Amino acid sequence: MAEGTKERILRAAMELFASKSYEAVGIREIATRAGVNSSLISYYFGGKANLYKEILFLHFDELRDFVAGLGGKQEMEFLEEFIRMHIRVLRRRGKLAALLMLREYVISSDLGGELRERFLKEIGTRLIKVFKGAMEKGLVRPMDPEIILGFLIHTDALFAVRFPHLEEGEAASMALELFMDGVGA
Repeated sequence: MAEGTKERILRAAMELFASKSYEAVGIREIATRAGVNSSLISYYFGGKANLYKEILFLHFDELRDFVAGLGGKQEMEFLEEFIRMHIRVLRRRGKLAALLMLREYVISSDLGGELRERFLKEIGTRLIKVFKGAMEKGLVRPMDPEIILGFLIHTDALFAVRFPHLEEGEAASMALELFMDGVGA
């Protein structure tokens, strides 16, 4: 099946944003790489900023809804299920989209700030609550929960995109083991 125009634009933009940066890439360059007229970027996405946001938030709603559904789980069960799902979503997003998300999570751009704001409010807050519960139970060393959150996100990304040959369950188990080796009590 032929790739649609919108998908070609998304793929071209991901490649360019990942190899350069958001600021260094222009709409014409994205359009040329995608083989489309530059006006189609505005038509499909409303401009470069919205195109970038769509890439950053790809599959975000799925992950948010999954986390919301983990309501009554104990801390370790919550972490096991979150890590598996997070790795699945990161793999589905692809290496370039995951790289962009991590880059924006770490740097201080306006778009990265929006990512951190949405992530921390909608998913990060829940994870921090789990980390605090794990600290109270002695499962996790007392430390800044935001540092734990950053470590978890980067550990998942490592296993999702750097080791795609690992089966999802194996990658999730190894990520959880490494994560707990780093933060466990």
